[in-house]
Amino acid sequence: MSADPDKHPQDDDPRSLSDHRIREKHSREEVKRWREQAAEHHRRWFDVMNNPYGQD
Repeated sequence: MSADPDKHPQDDDPRSLSDHRIREKHSREEVKRWREQAAEHHRRWFDVMNNPYGQD
């Protein structure tokens, strides 16, 4: 994977650009961890929703 010369460091920041209070209060690592946790919970929820048990 090569580095993109047009990409700026802030492009990797998962925090909202419009909410300065959030950017000041929470680190980018903290917000990234929250997003990863939310994605995992979402994935597990859909595993349950797509479970064929009892749908016969």
